[in-house]
Amino acid sequence: MNFGKKCKELRIKKAATQEQMAAALNISPQAVSKWENNLTLPDITLLPEISVYLGVTIDELFDLTDQKHFTRIQNMIILQETIEDTDFEYARSFLLSHMDDPKHQELCLQLLPALFNRKADEYRKKAEYYAKEALAHFPENHNNHANLNDAQQGVCGDWNLDNQADRIRYYQEFLINNPHSIEGLQWYITELLHVGRFTEAADAINRLDALLLSLPDTDSFPLRPEIYRIKLLWEQGNHENALHRLETLTNANPDDWRVWNFAGDIYAKACLYEKAIFCYEQTLAVQPPPRYTDASMAIAQICEITDDLQGAVNAWKTYIQILTQDWGTPESVSIDRAKQKIKELEKRI
Repeated sequence: MNFGKKCKELRIKKAATQEQMAAALNISPQAVSKWENNLTLPDITLLPEISVYLGVTIDELFDLTDQKHFTRIQNMIILQETIEDTDFEYARSFLLSHMDDPKHQELCLQLLPALFNRKADEYRKKAEYYAKEALAHFPENHNNHANLNDAQQGVCGDWNLDNQADRIRYYQEFLINNPHSIEGLQWYITELLHVGRFTEAADAINRLDALLLSLPDTDSFPLRPEIYRIKLLWEQGNHENALHRLETLTNANPDDWRVWNFAGDIYAKACLYEKAIFCYEQTLAVQPPPRYTDASMAIAQICEITDDLQGAVNAWKTYIQILTQDWGTPESVSIDRAKQKIKELEKRI
């Protein structure tokens, strides 16, 4: 960043003297001279006026590179609890303007939905707040409950609204066009299991098995088909068989964190909370850094469900520790929310 050089270049392009620029900004010509000679930088409060005078954005004034723009947008998505409308529009415009550049296309297409999801999350939080306010005053109003459900993206209970038909149809078409996509097939299986389309799920699991065998060099998780088959047994109501195969799987793979995490999910769904916590703790113990935060979050949630509030606090602290130490993220929206959760729990202890 060479503010002085950029400032001088833009002033000369405008055909203005240092004195004219200083008069327009109500400062001394010496201040402008110091900026252009890289002796000082202007006060941050002056930047909007300087950018307007020189006819550029503040970012252009500091001559940010594309990479710095991308980093700024990524940090905006990760770190800011609220993205102001002006920042959102800046990020949206920049990403759209670079989307056709082959060098940046993948990152732009990754960040655009993330940006819109973050903004949508803000609106959902606002909707949740007002829906709860409405319910505090009018607890029997059906629409207020429906608004809260929509804001929290909860389960409606009506099959026509919960069947994920559009998502499943999308992945069916996606897999026709991308027949070797392991990622796409896994998302497809997950949706089928979730909505009880078990025959299709069993066929898709067999397809995943065959695909993994045909691609021996893939980094994908080779035990995934067995995990899906255990999930299928569980969802079909064959709990005894599912739990037996789950125990066999964990005994055979004691050093695989993914197996332990999956086992924790099954035990938690079965409300076997002690076993679930044990499995999640094993996940954290054997997973190499940087570890994911799912297991610590799950432990916190189980502890809160079982009224072990101190255990929940400790689990959220582990969650923060993982983000700060394993991922090197001292600040983020996730950390802020975890800290807020700890405060709320400590009030209840």
